[in-house]
Amino acid sequence: MPDTPNRLFEVACKGCGQVLVTVEHLRDPEIAVLEDHLRACCQSEPLPDAPLLAEIMARVPVTAVDRA
Repeated sequence: MPDTPNRLFEVACKGCGQVLVTVEHLRDPEIAVLEDHLRACCQSEPLPDAPLLAEIMARVPVTAVDRA
């Protein structure tokens, strides 16, 4: 089995620049954090009632970061 990079992913808000989560994988609890933040922060561009993951991810830059 090949070695996987020792990386995390940092997800921030495009609107305010705040880092929202730093994770290995985005799962439902983290996606809920993103959705809640976007609803509060980006009221000028509201999310639909049941946004697709792509609609959420289009509003948050994701950066790979090495583990410390």
